[in-house]
This record gives sequence, structure tokens and C-alpha cells, in this order.
Amino acid sequence: MYRWKLSSQEPCSMTCSIGVSKSFVTCIRYDGIEVHDMYCDALTRPEPVHDFCIGRECQPRWEASSWSECSRTCGEGFQFRQVRCWKMLSPGLDSSVYSDLCTMTDLERPVERRPCKSPACGPQWEVAEWTECPAKCGRKAQVTRDVRCSDESRPCDPMTKPPNIKNCTGPPCERHWTVSEWGPCSGSCGQAKMVRHVYCKAPEGRVVPENQCSAENKPLAIHPCGERNCAPHWLSQDWERCNTTCGRGVKRRIVLCAGISAGKFQSFDDEACGVAEKPEEENTCFERPCFKWYTTPWSECTKTCGVGVRMRDVKCYQGRELVRGCDPLTKPVSKQTCTLQPCPTEPPDESCQDRPSTNCLLALKVNLCSHWYYSKACCHSCRAVRPPTS
Repeated sequence: MYRWKLSSQEPCSMTCSIGVSKSFVTCIRYDGIEVHDMYCDALTRPEPVHDFCIGRECQPRWEASSWSECSRTCGEGFQFRQVRCWKMLSPGLDSSVYSDLCTMTDLERPVERRPCKSPACGPQWEVAEWTECPAKCGRKAQVTRDVRCSDESRPCDPMTKPPNIKNCTGPPCERHWTVSEWGPCSGSCGQAKMVRHVYCKAPEGRVVPENQCSAENKPLAIHPCGERNCAPHWLSQDWERCNTTCGRGVKRRIVLCAGISAGKFQSFDDEACGVAEKPEEENTCFERPCFKWYTTPWSECTKTCGVGVRMRDVKCYQGRELVRGCDPLTKPVSKQTCTLQPCPTEPPDESCQDRPSTNCLLALKVNLCSHWYYSKACCHSCRAVRPPTS
């Protein structure tokens, strides 16, 4: 009198790519009329048939991760998140794709950075860059840096003050002077000179700053010339670099009493050239105004595992005044990546929620949690069936 019948299927559970459709099971009378299920034998009720179904091509979409912690524990900072373009490429394969695909469909890209505000910062220590090590090759010396408190009205904690002096070691002593060929003589005896280039080189042939070679044995770059015999006269070498990188300093040069005897260079006592006429060996010099970059301590890393970001303030000062005259090429970085520890393969996400548009109960029933899309779209439901990690 009564029997079970598999009828037509439900619509596909997905509007694009892979989905599941399920057949209806109804109880019908001998004359084909549908009746209540109680009239059919429950023990012989067939299981509904689940079939995969494929909808239209999936459109790309933006996916955004959760926001990071604020980059600063005090004052104003930023929060970051990753934004990627995703697309269901084929049944079961949901993947990140080039951002152009989302841009071409005029999808509005979610912001990746937003400001955040923590409680106001108290006074902070700000430090300038270390000075250049003045030590000669193989010797030891000390470098210094300026350390200042950001707030003049309230003192910084002296216990956390960064050091303003530390030891340094000069370059290796295998640096050596190298010279080019002499250029042509520029005129007659007494006024003429020949010029050549003098370089300080490392063992591998790389040119390095002159202060890495010994100044005591630096070859002459300017030489007298003109005749086979030239009377003693003052011979000035080129000025060395100013001994400061900013503000007022001192520059020096070598001035020799020299001549030519029987075609060979010969040096004489200063009296032979006239001490009163000796050119100056030292002079004042002025480099650019003393603008200095100062940095605050680094913030905490924005992630406790994996690659995060840490930040710091970078300010330009002239004395106590904030200015804009610092060299942008020497500006210290204000943001850098940081990695505290690797993330576990399956990081726990207790706040994970299933997508309302996905039939996650059906996905569980037909074991779709192994598919990439369903493991993400039904992350809360699928978490219960994941194998425990050892």
C-alpha cells in the first residue's frame, strides 16, 4: 500500500564551483499520492542521495585577516592585517590569486592599516646614530652617540637610559695604499706639479675610506716637476676631509718644502723655503648644519608567532628643535619585520565562525572538510573532526 520514493533534488548548495545537492525521500500511496512518512516502514527508508554539483564560475573576492595588535603600547600607532584576492579556481581548490583580478571587478579593497591609540606615552629616551669609529687599524677606541629625553618637563627613567658610549675596533691592518700613474707635468720648475690618485684598498681590491689606511705612510698625490734640478719650494697636498660631518670643524693638509735634484725628488727643511711664506696646514671648515636623526625604542612585535612588524619613532632635531633638514638617505628605518617564534601548523582559532552562506552541516555529512574551501568556510564545524595534533 505504501512505499518510499526518491524524488527530485534540492538546488545546488553552492552558487559557484563545487557544491552538494540532495534528493528528497517521500512516502507515497499505491496510487502515487504523497502521504505522511508515518505510513511507510522507517526501517526500509532509503538514505538521501548526495551528488556534487558545479555552479557558474566563481568571482574573485577580497579576504582579510584579523587585525594585529597596536604597534605601540603607548601613544598613537597602527594595526595591520593581510588583504589578499581569493578565487575558487576549480572544485575544491580555493586559492589566492593576483590582486589585479579583484581590482578589475571594481571590488573595494579592504584597508590594510588603521591607526590605533593606546594610553599616552610618558617621557622616552631618544638616541642618535653612533659616531664613526676613530680607531686606526688593529687599534681600539670608543664611539659615542647623543641620548636625550623626549620630554624636558618630566625626566626619563635613568634606569632605562641607553648607553651613550661603547668600545670599537679599527679596521683590519691589511689595508694598503695604492697609487695611479703620474699625470703630465703642468708647467715650469717651481710652479709645475704632477698629480696622481691615491687610494686605500682592502686585500680583495675594494676601495675603502682613507681613514682605514695609515696616514703616516700615505704616498704623495702631488709631486714637483719641470726641470732636472729645481730649487726648494713649498709643495701643498690636497686638503683632507673636514673632521666633522656637520657644523664647524677643522681640515688639514700636508705642506712640504721640496725640490728636484739630479731628476729626483728631494725634501728640505722648512728654512730652505722660507718659514714665513709657508702655506697654512690647517683651516676651519663648515659642513651642513647639524641636523641629527633620533629614534625611540622599538615597539613590541605585532605578532607573537610568525612574521610581524615592529615600529619606532624617527625624528629630526637641530639642537632641541624638531626640524626637517636631516638627510633622507641616512634616515633610520621606522618599521621592520620581526619573528618571535614559528607559528604552529594549525594555530587554534577559538573565534572562528562558519560562513552563513555555506551549508556546513551538509559538508560535515559528506566529509567535505578535507577540501580547502570547506575547511575555511566551515572552520568552526570542521574543527571538531580534525585529527588531534601530536
